[in-house]
Amino acid sequence: MKKTIFSFMLVALLSACVNSPIPTPGTVHLPTIQVITPTKLSGTNALQGKILIEEPSGFYIANPDGTHAYLVLPHSDDIYNAALSNDKTRVAYFASGILSVKNIETGEISQINQAFIGGTAFGMSWSPNDEKIGLDCAPGTTVVTEICLFTVRDGHLQILTHAEQFASANQMISGGGAEFGNWSEDGAQIVFDNRFFPQNSGNAQGRIQIVNVQTGEVHTVFNELRQGGISMVVAPVISPDGKTVLFVGKYAGKGEIFQVNADGSGLRQVTKSSHTYDITSPVWSPYGNAFFAFTARDGDPNIIGAPTLYSLDGEVLEQLNIDFGQVRSWVK
Repeated sequence: MKKTIFSFMLVALLSACVNSPIPTPGTVHLPTIQVITPTKLSGTNALQGKILIEEPSGFYIANPDGTHAYLVLPHSDDIYNAALSNDKTRVAYFASGILSVKNIETGEISQINQAFIGGTAFGMSWSPNDEKIGLDCAPGTTVVTEICLFTVRDGHLQILTHAEQFASANQMISGGGAEFGNWSEDGAQIVFDNRFFPQNSGNAQGRIQIVNVQTGEVHTVFNELRQGGISMVVAPVISPDGKTVLFVGKYAGKGEIFQVNADGSGLRQVTKSSHTYDITSPVWSPYGNAFFAFTARDGDPNIIGAPTLYSLDGEVLEQLNIDFGQVRSWVK
């Protein structure tokens, strides 16, 4: 399988964790270790909805404060990614080259694609109407990953991108390509990063791009090759209104969350530089006023993987007491 693992992303951290006993399905409690301060949020419903959270024993659905969590997918080394449907009735997951959907209520599992596909352990999400699932994949003999859409009803595959056209002359095509981010709330746009390795070795260099789902037109929001400060850009997510993008970039030796407008203007660093650890994998609140990220535990930077809720000013609002925990989806 063409499972590409890039730079400092948390995938390597998650794969290194020790397997925990699989709990009996049912309600569990994932406690918080920090007091939530809703006054820092722009809106009263920032902590509503449901999150899909991954931790060493499996994938759980929970409230955004970690309460009322229940197991929906036990841990498996074969599962690379998962996403919760917007109606909260199904969870999609990518395992060993097969995209599957599990009905949460009945436990029934449907296999979407019949032929093996390559892909990465990065983004995946459902379309707003839950009719399609987006992820990056490398079908057939493709040497790069592309943005792929699968129709849930019949498994039809649509490839939206031609990633190699954006590689520069001094970059290798093989082993690079597009990595899925997420959909805008209206279903019109998908954000992704497009990364290739330089010919003379070194870290993959990337662009943050947005593709129009109807036309396939792609425009670049941020290109790390055109500036010298931010490198190794990954994990973009577009806001529900489609106006702004959060992404991860390496800056001054650390992973930080940056924000840029969908037209490429207004670049700014969101997370503050006082920490000593990487902050990665942002997931927007469905209300557009906060985001979860994968970070270290508050007060102990050696404990990595506590899902942390941030305001758009970079203030920590909440942290879940879960080692190697990552929020994968957040739906209303």
